Amino acid sequence: MRCIYCNTPLAAIDYCVGCGADVNLLKRIGRISNLLYNRGLEKAQVRDLSGAISCLKQSLKFNKENIDARNLLGLCYYETGEAVSALTEWVISKNLMPEGNLAEQYIARLQNDKNNLDAINQSIRKYNQSIEYCRQGHEDMAVMQLKKVVSRNPHLVKAQQLLAVLYMKSGEYEKARRLLKKALAIDNTNTTTLRYMTHVEETTGRTSPGRSHRRENDEERQSSGTLRYVSGTETIITPTTFRDSSTVATFINIVLGALLGGAIIWFMAVPALQQQMQHAANRQVTDANQQLSSGTAQLQDLQNQISDYENAVENANQERDEALNQVEQTSQLMAIAAQYVNGEQSAAVDALGRLDEGALKDDAKVLYDSLKSNVGAYMFDQYYTNGTTAYVQGDYALAADQLKAAVEADPDGNQANHYNALYYLAFAYFNLGDSTNADERFNQLIEKYPNSAGEVSGYISANRNAGSASGYSTQGEASMDGGQSGGDVTIIDGGQTWSWSDVAWTDPNTGLHYDMYGNLLG
Repeated sequence: MRCIYCNTPLAAIDYCVGCGADVNLLKRIGRISNLLYNRGLEKAQVRDLSGAISCLKQSLKFNKENIDARNLLGLCYYETGEAVSALTEWVISKNLMPEGNLAEQYIARLQNDKNNLDAINQSIRKYNQSIEYCRQGHEDMAVMQLKKVVSRNPHLVKAQQLLAVLYMKSGEYEKARRLLKKALAIDNTNTTTLRYMTHVEETTGRTSPGRSHRRENDEERQSSGTLRYVSGTETIITPTTFRDSSTVATFINIVLGALLGGAIIWFMAVPALQQQMQHAANRQVTDANQQLSSGTAQLQDLQNQISDYENAVENANQERDEALNQVEQTSQLMAIAAQYVNGEQSAAVDALGRLDEGALKDDAKVLYDSLKSNVGAYMFDQYYTNGTTAYVQGDYALAADQLKAAVEADPDGNQANHYNALYYLAFAYFNLGDSTNADERFNQLIEKYPNSAGEVSGYISANRNAGSASGYSTQGEASMDGGQSGGDVTIIDGGQTWSWSDVAWTDPNTGLHYDMYGNLLG
């Protein structure tokens, strides 16, 4: 033991060598704890496990650090099939004395035997389920579950007791007797088991081997004038109301006494026994539910902690990816700025178009806006040239992509060819069969340049369908002169006849005209 004041190990003297406190009372308490432990050990050796558990609990009340008492209490629990309570005591013991503690071996042996541990867990779950069946009135289901429990964990005394109660209720007293004998073989002084066995013996009128009704001697019976006998734990007293020396009277007295004793047992002892049995069963159910609720709450807390950790990791990874992308885009922006300063406007335009604008923050966003404003004209010209070239070559998908970039590079329409870019973007979608985007660009063109309504409105889906239904068709094709075509004017050039409405693109260097399919006109 240790001093309760300074935690110094106590010596043989009656005062603490560390702080000088009087520890005589503390040592006396320790001796009482050891005495109770020795009594518990003696009871455990003769399989009086209930008495041993009671003594060991009292020993731990006097000295909770009595490692031997706590380990022995765990063994007693384990022997009666209560592995959870046993494991609890051993874990506490190991925490109190981590080194050189037998509890460590007990825990390791229990955990290493996976099959036995699984059987114990299964039996506990089935036992709890059988209790629930009893509460719901499904006693046949409870009997089936308890049979499995007893076969998997034959040392679980509580399961044997509950199954015996169900057998007694259904009138199968011999089955109940066999179960109670097995329970007594494990714990021969368990009061609940003894009470059930007494009820079985009184009901069947047959005493189990080793148990007998005890009658007092005739002298005491004659001197007292009463008939006494002991049945199990019950003492039956039958007073004699009159004396008669005749044989008939004696026989009548015996018969009346037996009838009276039976009536007393039936009307008083049996209801009390049934009430005690019900109370014990309810208490067992309550204990099991409390243990189950505690385990469920602990499991839910652990699951919530795991979920919180997973969310934190996911958020951290997302923040890391965003930070890395921001650094990468900022580095690319600095390289684009260097290209622009060195006069490489074309390369800067291409790189700026591939940049992720959304990843830029603060000063980087300001620099991006400044570069975009300065190279906007270059971007528009480059995208416009690429788009019109692809359009003439019949690559309408590339034309739509490039012309869309050109329009977005000049959102205010400040460039001279903004009309043509928007015009050919609409016809690129039209030639691709993308009516949705084509209609959107045609309407945008009409809204921005109202004079072009008569030229392009016929290509809008709604108008085109209405025209087909009414029997008229639209004429005209896209021209590269900004919509300044000559209408239906016929031009004869080198023997070839064509009109301005056929012109799709005019080469600014050679002045040659091409139709929308890339064919040379004139």
